[in-house]
Amino acid sequence: MAKKILAKLLKIKFNKENREPSVHDSPKTAAILLAPALLLMTFIIFYPLIRAFILAFYNLNLTQPNNTAFVFLENFRIMFRDETFWVVFKNTFIFTFTTVSISLLLGLIIAIVFDQLPKKYAGYRGIILVPWVIPGIVVGYLFMYMFDVEVGIINFFLQKIHIIENYLPWLMRDKLAMASIIIAHIWNQTPFFILMITAGLKAIPRDVQEAAYVEGASRWQEFRHVTLPFLKGILVISSLLMVIRNINNFPIIFTMTGGGPANATTTAAVYIYKIAFEQYQLGYASAVGVIWVFALLALSIAYIKSLQKDF
Repeated sequence: MAKKILAKLLKIKFNKENREPSVHDSPKTAAILLAPALLLMTFIIFYPLIRAFILAFYNLNLTQPNNTAFVFLENFRIMFRDETFWVVFKNTFIFTFTTVSISLLLGLIIAIVFDQLPKKYAGYRGIILVPWVIPGIVVGYLFMYMFDVEVGIINFFLQKIHIIENYLPWLMRDKLAMASIIIAHIWNQTPFFILMITAGLKAIPRDVQEAAYVEGASRWQEFRHVTLPFLKGILVISSLLMVIRNINNFPIIFTMTGGGPANATTTAAVYIYKIAFEQYQLGYASAVGVIWVFALLALSIAYIKSLQKDF
């Protein structure tokens, strides 16, 4: 009986390996099946981008729809002479660089600590990931009340541990407001780095780490010469994703400060929103958006080249 079953299994395997290629296996069939989804995705992604690029060369104000005119590079000339644009550029750079740097460092430290814990504590990693899955608008309202000058819990604790004497108006002063939105975003996105780095740590061969210890390497030397090189690719990719996300981040900033006070926390996404939907200048907003698209494209290319250089 066992021999008959084995013979049937071998016959099935032989028939699968030596069967004629089916019409369903051809590249043409795969292309036909994927074409509707690809066309839909192309329309969703590229149509708004092309439309925004075209509008960047027009003077289009929704309050005066009949006065639309082709102005070529006028929107860009106005933009580069606008002081607010350069304030927004500085704010976006400071916000993105600080948030991604601190989140990456915290994520790396926490991931390494959790990686050293016994398996019975592995379930606690799920709790660490909770801030990442909370919607941005909820995070914005949560931290807006936490930093409130009168009822905020941040002021309460800082006063209790004698760091401050009087309650601080966190969301009403420029530097404090920027610090507030940075803290909120660090809390929200650090779990993403923890998740990515934890996955990278699990992919490191244990025998390589053990060989380093056998050779007399210290914990720091093992991390620097073994662990970090293995994680470099993940660190580059995850930080690039977070740079793009932070430059385009809108809900948390808009909920907490609305870009204020006096544009102190206005970043690229908030600035474009204000121009387009508060001032109704779609042409000028499109021009600003096009500049940020090219800036992100250049940054992405630089990241990818650095990744290829290292590997």
